[in-house]
Amino acid sequence: MAGILAAGLALGGAAAVAPGPAQAAPTGGASDTTLNAPINRSTKLPHLRKGTATPPTPGLKGPLFQSTDGAKPRIVGGSTVSASQYPWIVGVVTYLDNSPYYGWCTGTVIAPNKILTAAHCTADGAGTTRVIAGHDKLLDADGNVVPNVGYVAEVASTWTHQGWNIAAQYDQSATNILDDVSVLTLKQNLPSAYTPVTLAGQGEAAYAAGDAGLIVGYGEDQVQNPDGTYTPVQDTVLRKASVPIRTDSDCAAAATAGWSGATYDPNRQFCAGSGTTSTPAADTCFGDSGGPLLVNGKQVGITDFGYGDYCAEGPGFYEEVNYYSNAIKADLTRPSLVNSDWTGDGHTDLMSRDASGKLWLHVGSGFENDGYGGFWSSRAIGTGFGSTSFKRVFRVYNWNGDKKPSLMAVNSIGELWIWNTDGKGNWYGSKKRIGTGWGNFTALMVTNNWLGNNLPSLMVRKSNGELWRYTSDGKGGWLNPAGTRIGTGWNGFNLFLTPGAWKGDGKEVLIGRTSTGYLKMYQTDLKGGWTNPAGTQIGSGWGGFKNIITPGDWNGDNMMDMLGIDGSYRLRMYTTDGKGNWINASGKVVSTGVWISDTTFVPWSSYNLVF
Repeated sequence: MAGILAAGLALGGAAAVAPGPAQAAPTGGASDTTLNAPINRSTKLPHLRKGTATPPTPGLKGPLFQSTDGAKPRIVGGSTVSASQYPWIVGVVTYLDNSPYYGWCTGTVIAPNKILTAAHCTADGAGTTRVIAGHDKLLDADGNVVPNVGYVAEVASTWTHQGWNIAAQYDQSATNILDDVSVLTLKQNLPSAYTPVTLAGQGEAAYAAGDAGLIVGYGEDQVQNPDGTYTPVQDTVLRKASVPIRTDSDCAAAATAGWSGATYDPNRQFCAGSGTTSTPAADTCFGDSGGPLLVNGKQVGITDFGYGDYCAEGPGFYEEVNYYSNAIKADLTRPSLVNSDWTGDGHTDLMSRDASGKLWLHVGSGFENDGYGGFWSSRAIGTGFGSTSFKRVFRVYNWNGDKKPSLMAVNSIGELWIWNTDGKGNWYGSKKRIGTGWGNFTALMVTNNWLGNNLPSLMVRKSNGELWRYTSDGKGGWLNPAGTRIGTGWNGFNLFLTPGAWKGDGKEVLIGRTSTGYLKMYQTDLKGGWTNPAGTQIGSGWGGFKNIITPGDWNGDNMMDMLGIDGSYRLRMYTTDGKGNWINASGKVVSTGVWISDTTFVPWSSYNLVF
């Protein structure tokens, strides 16, 4: 038998990415027909499919469930079922950025806005992710979501177990797949008809060897050919099957037989299924990853991987919920945050500007420990944004009330312009001038919810040190077009950051850097004033940084991070507990630059702006 087979989006290597069409620059910058495609980390993975689909728009699409017919005639490896029988089952579909390829997985609802799945279903393939509920059949042959039924949700952020050893899988040094667990936070709650699954508790003895486990998922089926090989049936139809849970000794033996040198951890894994190479049996397969194995109606396992050339010729391996239950449930109460997500997968992305005025998108994988510093790919997204043409270039979120990112820029004559996007990494519509007289401000920053009304604001400093707020009306205009003064004496800072609700209490903050390198934090009271008018020092030694960024979560723990480019042009990551306290206040070097193609590495010193 030949190596590990992923049961879903990607395992054993990064998602294959084919070159896609060049992205047109926003109107106002020259078009560029030589844009680089994303880095192609691997071309040998079987889990991705090429199609013509575009990610579906979010919201209710029709009846909450496609049918209520119940079980249907038996097929190879299991029975087709209706999602109405398992209202906690969902599909997780990712359309790779700037590429015709897509992949899908299965997940379970654990709270109205939380989905449990495998880590490789979210952080091993970046692009636009949708969670699909209520479907008996998930996708058509081109990757389009079956229309007019169920509910489609967007992903706001993700938590991934920090012990996931994806980097070792990439370099093929891993002998096992560990901690492959993620929780997706949705931008909107699912309708109440999609009820949460019951999870096994931490340390609970929820099953025993010999028990019948129920597996449910949207994975492929396969048909055996006369020569003994198999042909996959990529129908993404929801199926269930019963599989016997094996002993730990059986699982260890199956791992060793499946891959020379493989190891098995009985504390955090188990296996189930009776298939052999000569007698295949029911099993999970590609697309079932992240889905559940249940015993007596309780989820005890998360579908992960298997060994062999084909599914069903050996037991499937599962992450053990009773080992991860507390870590999974911790994410249910974690403070929410807004990631700087350009493509729509819930992962933070960075942007930069080079000396020629070209804008670059650096797509984040959602997991910093992936061996690539958390970068999935880079591509140019526009030209004509040089520092002589545009004094400031920055990003905003939800300016139009659409929960989508936009780009703003102040040109050389002080005009403020906005470029909107479709929330999937593409420009949408034409640029629009939304203000004049913005050229004389000595600092400009963005907040998402300063007044507690979920409307973004632009905060500016005048030359006299006054701080002013201009708030969106959520429709592309202004609540206070003349601005509102909210402070004086702000000339003592040479850099400002607006990381959102830094303390995890829903109240956004503004952080200023002094000339001596101290960071001082000021928090809104959600009423136009401050909870700490004198400020609170939260750091020192930041004077040598070329740039500091607060884009949300970078390492994948669903908590606020701070990124800084130091005096040696190294990108460093500083992590917090999401409540205003540092986890790593010394900083970890994430990268010294980015790959913009398979052969071209660009150091951070080549960019005059990173945001």
